[in-house]
Amino acid sequence: MLLSAVPKWYAVYTRSRAEKKVAEEFRKQEIEHYLPLYKTIRQWSDRKKRIELPLIRSYVFVRIGRKDYLKVLQTLHVIKIVHFLGKPVPIPEWQVKNLMILMGAQVEVSATDIKNYEKGEEVIIKSGILQGLRGIIIKIKGKQKILVTISALNFNIVYDINALLIEKINNVNTTNTGIV
Repeated sequence: MLLSAVPKWYAVYTRSRAEKKVAEEFRKQEIEHYLPLYKTIRQWSDRKKRIELPLIRSYVFVRIGRKDYLKVLQTLHVIKIVHFLGKPVPIPEWQVKNLMILMGAQVEVSATDIKNYEKGEEVIIKSGILQGLRGIIIKIKGKQKILVTISALNFNIVYDINALLIEKINNVNTTNTGIV
C-alpha cells in the first residue's frame, strides 16, 4: 500500500458509467473527491436533453491518506486506485487544481498571437477566470494553445489561450497562486 498519513490526490478507476454513483458514495462516506463533469446536449429520436458527463470516463479523483485507503477500495463500483509497480500513484495537487479551474470556468478562451511563446514552455495564467492554471504552450496552425495534463492518467486537455493572460512559469512565484 505505502500511502502516507498526509492526504494526497489519487485517481480511482471505476466500473464503466459508474462515476457519478462512486462520487455519491464518497460524498456519503465524507471522502474528499472530485469528479470533473461537462455539459453537453444529447439527441434522442423524440427530444434533445442537456446532460452532464464525466470528462475522464471511469475515473474519480480522491484526496486520501492511509486511513481512508481501504474505505475507498471497498466502495461499491470502485475497481482500483491507479498504481505503478504495485504502488498507488499520487497526482500532483497542482494538476488536480488545474482541472478544477478549467471545469469551474465553463468558458472557452480565445486565441491570439501577441506574445511569442515557444512550444514546450511552462506557463501560468496570471489573470481572468482561469487564473492560477498551469500548462505547457503548444502551437497549432499559428495559434497558441495551452496543454493541461494529468500525467498519472496520461490525459491531456487543450485550450486556446490569449497570450496577454499568461506568463512563463520561471518568471512567476507559484507559492502566491496556491499551486504547488
